Amino acid sequence: MPFPISDILGKDMPFIKVVDVGAMYLGGDNFDKLVQQGHAQVIGFEPQKEECEKLNARALTEAPSADKVKRNYLPYYIGDGSRRNFYLTNVGYTSSLYRPDEEILRHFEHLSDVCQVVQTEEVQTTRLDDIAELGEVDFLKVDVQGAGLDVIRGAGKTLKNVTVIQTEVEYIPIYKNQALFSDIDLALRENGFWLHGMTANSGACLKPFSARTYRPYTQVLWCDYVYIKNFMQLEQLSSRQRLVMAVILHEIFLSYDLTAFILGVHDQIMETRLKDFYLAKMFAAL
Repeated sequence: MPFPISDILGKDMPFIKVVDVGAMYLGGDNFDKLVQQGHAQVIGFEPQKEECEKLNARALTEAPSADKVKRNYLPYYIGDGSRRNFYLTNVGYTSSLYRPDEEILRHFEHLSDVCQVVQTEEVQTTRLDDIAELGEVDFLKVDVQGAGLDVIRGAGKTLKNVTVIQTEVEYIPIYKNQALFSDIDLALRENGFWLHGMTANSGACLKPFSARTYRPYTQVLWCDYVYIKNFMQLEQLSSRQRLVMAVILHEIFLSYDLTAFILGVHDQIMETRLKDFYLAKMFAAL
């Protein structure tokens, strides 16, 4: 059973700042454990006012004392700072700064049913770089239905401190004129990030097939990807950034081999023995 990395880091355990762009509650996030353990705080952005209010109400329920609230959500439309149209859909979670492409969606089982535009509103988007209260961000999660590249373009300064990013990408344009995986990948590599891993690919059946016939689907449509700062240049990061990166990879993504690698580089620079202690505890747990 994996152990909390705080057992190894002790007093050097960093407090993680998570920024969650597209924070609508859909059952929980992979960073919740760090928050509940008191090792992280979340600043989230959910532009749909009612959903944002639900998130803040949930945060107060989890931590009724105001000084213990570790989650705060704001109803901003995060993007590149331009004025845009926001397309509100019938189910909320498919709403986007990009209009769903009905011509593509109608060929897939159920997709068109959950992407019906019910309201279009002109909005002002806000760049992450222009939100002064963010400070230095450690972990960035982006789930904005096709608008991920807009978020990245508005976060050049913010990304300098970020060590790990989790972002949803699409492989085909289910929203009109949206950026696809290759666009996101190039933008993040230009900002010094390497692809580390992914969640399971998701897709849908092309009609008339359905998930009840033959294979569930063959056409992949989207996936969450995990990017990390180039691990061959760890000496360019601060001591804190290296430890933050190790914590996120160990606790959230279970990337134990890369965690050990990071701790090894950190040991060489700081003359510590964190990797030795980490490996001893890891192998003892097997």
